[in-house]
Amino acid sequence: MTSKERVLATISHQEPDRVPIDFGATMETTIHAEGYKKLIKALDIQTAGSPVEMLKTAGFVRPDEDVQQHIGADVRGLFPNRRYSGEGRLSEDGEYKLLTDEFGILWRKPVDGGLYYDIHNSPMSNMQLDDIKNYNFPDPRNDKIFENVDTLLANVNINEYPVVYDNCFGNGIFQSCNQLMGYDTYLMAMALSEPRADYLMDKILEMKLEFWDEVLTRFGDKVDIVKELDDMGTQINLLISPDMYKQHIKPRLKKLVDFIKSKKPEVKMMMHSCGSVSKIIPDLIDCGIEILNPVQYTAAEMDPVMLKREFGADLTFWGGGVDTQTILPRGTADEVSEEVKRMLELFMPGGGFVFAPIHAIQADVPAENILAMWETVREYGIY
Repeated sequence: MTSKERVLATISHQEPDRVPIDFGATMETTIHAEGYKKLIKALDIQTAGSPVEMLKTAGFVRPDEDVQQHIGADVRGLFPNRRYSGEGRLSEDGEYKLLTDEFGILWRKPVDGGLYYDIHNSPMSNMQLDDIKNYNFPDPRNDKIFENVDTLLANVNINEYPVVYDNCFGNGIFQSCNQLMGYDTYLMAMALSEPRADYLMDKILEMKLEFWDEVLTRFGDKVDIVKELDDMGTQINLLISPDMYKQHIKPRLKKLVDFIKSKKPEVKMMMHSCGSVSKIIPDLIDCGIEILNPVQYTAAEMDPVMLKREFGADLTFWGGGVDTQTILPRGTADEVSEEVKRMLELFMPGGGFVFAPIHAIQADVPAENILAMWETVREYGIY
């Protein structure tokens, strides 16, 4: 089977010849820049220049094509031009590197030893409705957002590999509002049904509709999977109640998915949502989500046996291959291999599984553990 046939078969809940592997097709299935340096050294692969930056705030990079081919990655990804998001907005105050993104959110990272940017200032934290209405939102149709995509596509054989378009223009409907207003301010405004909360959610949805209209108009004939994102869970529960999700987020997500499907009915819909999200998985399915990432089975109420039993007929699990918080960074290579075998046994039957670890590989993961992970998938992920 080609990689494209393999991935599309498993999404259709058919068993392919082997479990498909994703390494670098999305922001959450890739690797931190520092981890990537260790990996290519261990592989003894000479890459041409610096890797493509996928998400500056998280330090994520896109693996080079020869690395993806070496480990047998079956998926290729497209994503907005992240250099545009920090264009002219990078600075330093001596202690921190500063980044103001395209939404006006200020991020900072320690100069010494910093790996990630954290939000330092949410621009709408003290704004009322009229201020938000007059805010200078970015243009989701700006040509600069898409100026890197043709170059990415030039290096992808779309007949061999399925293509994911990963939306990282801002964040999800819920998470974008949190980042713009600050979690405490937005969550309180939403709980009190304040007009400014509803307006901002609708504004984010409006921009997303424009963004995906532009993406699918420009590149829809080359895209197989569309990825949306919204981190709704913590390690122990949802960030909001299921009822609040149904009232505020679900109708807007459904409108977005319906629009995307109207533009390209055959495209498959992926949703990334970290943490304990099992309580809203039926809602995601109702909205038209067909693929769930990152499948954080270490979070509360995310038992993989239950997930496969209850939702395996409706969802493809894209991730959940190994825990990236404990086992992958701190276990031995043998422990990594045993955990990967366990997850393969749980998720493989009947298809509906694309192998990737739980979220991106971080800077502290030993290269030998990464290699053990992939070697195990190649050996034991055969149908």
